[in-house]
Amino acid sequence: MNKTLRALLSTGTLIAFISVFALHAAAAQPSDGSRLEATFTESVQSLTNRVSDLGTLQLITSGTGTVDGFGTATVVVGITEDKSVSPCGPGSSSNAATRRIVLNDGVLVLRELSTSCPTQQEPTINGTFQVDGDSSTGRFAGAWGGGELTVNTTTHTSYVDGKLHLAG
Repeated sequence: MNKTLRALLSTGTLIAFISVFALHAAAAQPSDGSRLEATFTESVQSLTNRVSDLGTLQLITSGTGTVDGFGTATVVVGITEDKSVSPCGPGSSSNAATRRIVLNDGVLVLRELSTSCPTQQEPTINGTFQVDGDSSTGRFAGAWGGGELTVNTTTHTSYVDGKLHLAG
């Protein structure tokens, strides 16, 4: 009985040790990315309205804001709205954009796809983004990740929320 008890205690201790080691190793593994949260206030700098003949509206916006963990930033966004499609009813559009976020540590480029769906409440644009690590520079070169974006077209405020994996 004494040997059985010792064997059980040894096995229990070994299992506990392996579990602690495995948990520590899992904690040391790279995570699924750091949070990427940013807020910008933007204004239209250029507008090309070809809705009547081509069904598209092109905008360039710029502004300032903050990227959590990275500081203040400027932003330039090139947007093409396809008004010839109505993904969520009359007056809606499908949008594609490139967002260039300039920070002290480099330039972070996001590729965005979104829809503009007019409502009785706040007019918003909702979509997704992917980090373009090939076009990004400095600390953000080679980065990857993605997430969601929202633009309040009344307050001219954009919100980016997702994951950012830095290559370095």
